[in-house]
Amino acid sequence: MDEIVLDKKTFEALAIETRVKILKALSERRKTQSELSKQLALAPSTVSEHLEKMLDADLISKKKDHHKWIYYELTEKGHHILSPTKASVFVFALSVSLIMIAFGYFFLSSTAGSFSAAPAPAGQQVLGAEKAATELAGPSELNYLAVIVMIVGVLVLLLSLYYWARK
Repeated sequence: MDEIVLDKKTFEALAIETRVKILKALSERRKTQSELSKQLALAPSTVSEHLEKMLDADLISKKKDHHKWIYYELTEKGHHILSPTKASVFVFALSVSLIMIAFGYFFLSSTAGSFSAAPAPAGQQVLGAEKAATELAGPSELNYLAVIVMIVGVLVLLLSLYYWARK
């Protein structure tokens, strides 16, 4: 669900603080009506009324297990209302990491042609002009900043993927 529709029923369901508490309680795990009643110190009939309003607004859903219990759990809409920033954080981290990797690659590729050929040591015969042209100066001329930026970009990418998969 990419888009959350906040209609009149949703606003009415979220207008009462007890219903928001129920949503937060269900974000921990699915629960029965009696568990919610005990946790919130409310009468079961009161919890039942709140649950019906939230079911009508599609914030929670009823699930029967193979026993006689009826569990209530958050729908995707309910999850997005409680934690809307998860997708935003992932998209931001992914964008930053890709920009860092692209910047590092661009910087490395633009400076790669600027390496100078290493001079042949005095008294040593060079086997060919091509070999002398391909010998690069030592690693001191390598642009370490670009490499570090690329490594950090890859780490941010991996962390954002881990964050998204853990969701």
